[in-house]
Amino acid sequence: MRPPRPRAARPAAGQWVHGRAPLGGRSYDVYLPAGYRRRTRAPLLMLLHGCTQTPAEFADATRFTAVADRNGILLVLPHQESRHHPQRCWRWYEASHQRRGSGEPALLAAIVARVLEEQERWRADPRRVYVAGLSAGGAMALILGATYPDVFAAVGAHSAPPYRSATRGGQALAAMAARTAMPQPGGEPMAPLIVVQGTRDRVVNPANGDRVADQWLAMRGAARPDPRDPGRITRSRSDAAHSGDGRGYTRVRWYSARGRRVLEYWVVAGLGHAWSGGRAGGSFSDPAGPRAATVMWAFFRAQRLERVVKGASRVAGA
Repeated sequence: MRPPRPRAARPAAGQWVHGRAPLGGRSYDVYLPAGYRRRTRAPLLMLLHGCTQTPAEFADATRFTAVADRNGILLVLPHQESRHHPQRCWRWYEASHQRRGSGEPALLAAIVARVLEEQERWRADPRRVYVAGLSAGGAMALILGATYPDVFAAVGAHSAPPYRSATRGGQALAAMAARTAMPQPGGEPMAPLIVVQGTRDRVVNPANGDRVADQWLAMRGAARPDPRDPGRITRSRSDAAHSGDGRGYTRVRWYSARGRRVLEYWVVAGLGHAWSGGRAGGSFSDPAGPRAATVMWAFFRAQRLERVVKGASRVAGA
């Protein structure tokens, strides 16, 4: 599928800093929001672009730099270049890239560790580290939420297939079409999650939104079977509304026994394989509908880790 030809990115109000992680030498960019002062320990959000996109195109199309400027968020955007994958896709569909301490998840965790270690140019809060992505980037974000729930306080997946719905390249398209089985739940629960899915997506079947939410609930239930557990799911709430431009959507929220919102699922009517509420003319972006960057941050800002992993090697799972 050929991507739309994006318009030139608008200059951001903040500052971009280029970096390189020690594990695998993977490049990344850090965005310092407008008005940021180093003495402030800021939340950190990792953004994972989709296939054929560049990090700059993704940041611009999603409007996340504007959200970062308004809320004082540090953004980190890893580079998946053509030498890593011909279409610059994250390898979410291969078993070797679906485990803690292995493949791309370890590389991305190493980037988080490097950014958290920085003290001279910025200071990031290790309790407030989040990850969000679109399509292949959303699928990799789900992997990080499943394999590093002690590093990422919450995950945002936009138009993505479920975790481990494919384990080899030949299954990728079937998983995107919602025709593969999902693994049995076990182990630790996934990090708190917000899902956004369009009803007219012709690349990632809209049924995958339901599958991602159902998988998250199954993983949480398997990890917290005790009905007295304060982290168990006790209720959900659903509502339907329209964005300011008239596009309809439904939203379902699930809450823990403590009243904490831990899962949120947005279904956007008429949205194709594009970022909801993105910049007009942006890469894989639809300006109509609820702004996914805004609703994701509203979900993220209520989440933080109870405990923090110490040390870069432990974060990367090496």
